[in-house]
Amino acid sequence: MEGAILFFLMLHSTFLFAQTGPAGIGTNDGSSTLKLWYRPDFGISTTGTSVDSWQNGAGVAAHDLVSAGTNRPTLVNTAVNGYDELSYDGNDYLETTGALTTTNFITDQASSFVVTQRTGISANWVYATFPHQADRFSCHISWSNGTVYWDIGGCCGTQTRIQVGGLGSLANYSYWSYDASNALGKQLYRNGSLLQNRANTQNYTSHASHSFRIGQVLNGNITEVIIYNQRINSAQRIIVENYLSAKYDIVPAANDLYDEDNAGNGNYDFDVAGIGQVDATNTHADSRGTGIVRILNPSDLNDDEFLIWGHDGGDQQATEKTDIPSGIDGRFERVWRVSEVNMSSAAVDVGSVDIRWDLTGLGNVTASDLRLLIDTDNDGFFADETPITGAVDLGGDVYEFSAQSGLQNNLRFTLATINSNSTPLPIELMSFTGQVNSSNDNLLKWSTATEMDNSHFVLEHSRDALNWKAIDELEGSGNSLAQRDYQSIHLNPESGVNYYRLIQFDYDLDSTISHVVRIHNRSADIDFELYPNPTRDVINLVSNQEIEELPLLFDRYGKSLNPLIQFASNSKYSVQIDLSELAKGTYFLRFANKTELVVKE
Repeated sequence: MEGAILFFLMLHSTFLFAQTGPAGIGTNDGSSTLKLWYRPDFGISTTGTSVDSWQNGAGVAAHDLVSAGTNRPTLVNTAVNGYDELSYDGNDYLETTGALTTTNFITDQASSFVVTQRTGISANWVYATFPHQADRFSCHISWSNGTVYWDIGGCCGTQTRIQVGGLGSLANYSYWSYDASNALGKQLYRNGSLLQNRANTQNYTSHASHSFRIGQVLNGNITEVIIYNQRINSAQRIIVENYLSAKYDIVPAANDLYDEDNAGNGNYDFDVAGIGQVDATNTHADSRGTGIVRILNPSDLNDDEFLIWGHDGGDQQATEKTDIPSGIDGRFERVWRVSEVNMSSAAVDVGSVDIRWDLTGLGNVTASDLRLLIDTDNDGFFADETPITGAVDLGGDVYEFSAQSGLQNNLRFTLATINSNSTPLPIELMSFTGQVNSSNDNLLKWSTATEMDNSHFVLEHSRDALNWKAIDELEGSGNSLAQRDYQSIHLNPESGVNYYRLIQFDYDLDSTISHVVRIHNRSADIDFELYPNPTRDVINLVSNQEIEELPLLFDRYGKSLNPLIQFASNSKYSVQIDLSELAKGTYFLRFANKTELVVKE
């Protein structure tokens, strides 16, 4: 095997609307069937290039991944179409600190996606070492030369295996999609093409005491992992696949519906989302995704019709003053473009749609100042277009242009203002990142593309992401049309997880709050003791600092035994480990980069 990615798929829930998940499928607040979402443009903390943690973008904080010991994947910047990747060498892994929440487990169905490539070259089959027992639901993708294996259920038996040979270019990035249910069977797709469809012969089982891990036997690279605890429908799967294809510049083998991501059409491959319908039971009519544009309520969405959109990565502020129609004061630099097609790539019409804009963080907005611009003649310019009025303030910084029929296949659209004084649509952060520097202090960096009336920034710190304290203040640049870079160092941060956010203030003291940056600081001074040792059943670990990562227990062959033991927290500084299910013998416990012998009598 050249690599393996281990998945634990989780429990049944229902989709909600206002969908902010991948391509607008599911939500990012933990309330939908989207339960795991790890992507390279969200929530990665590093020490140097070694990955410390990877935040779960699905909004389930208990499922954040952290490193254990020194076997950490490496972050490679801008490796795949401008996005970072995590590189694994066969020993690296990231794992949730605790068990998956009990409300997120499944017994019969799931959908998952992974964007990956293999780097190691080996014809040997190597089983994943954790936690590959037959009594729980697990799923992993493996490869050996030109053959791919996807194992499910009670790992690795032929009755539960999808095996596809004759596959080339495994050293290139692919996006893999896996749908499963006992009623509908199992389907494995690569780059949109169905590789195998087979009926289930074994039910899935899972347990609430198990964590989730990526890596350990993976020789390869990963950019994104998406897991739903319920099988999504075929229209939704196609939309997610087009999002992944555009984002990572992977040419689809099938279901290539969104062509605005290619160079000839202008590379509109950011924040791709979509709506569409395969048939009456496989439909999706409300999406937002990772961007600020939400499209919903199509008036004439029929079978085999899709509307998918993305933007060009331009600045999300109204600083374009040249290519604008008469009466417009400024428009977004950022431009969106749509593909409105069927499965044969022929143009279709899904009818009128509602277009909503989330303008959170863009200052004061008067709805009557907003204008929707659509490049109706498809010449690449907006100056010759008629601005569309009628924006309605829906509350929560969301504004809607309802029942818009002007969006057609290949057309561009953007947002404008007729009054830059009352509706300036000002500063947007280009980036806000953090990392541990060589002195074990936390370095926070952020950049702005342009600024309007930007008075100052306040950097805030928190230990729990709920209670915040200001730790630094930096003067803004007022009005600027050039990129401005800022940085601040948090000296002597506490060991463990530290959270940071920015508050930007205008001269009139209106403020906007940034996303949260998470940094995991490790202390070189952590010490602990184990007692009683030897033990017959339980052993206690007591640390001189708060315990934020569970210890790891291995046998003499290096196999993780954590799935067979139970943990009980006595306090923030101690944990009790139940070894009653283990045979008598000598084991190895690793905690805080130290390893101790444990003897079970």
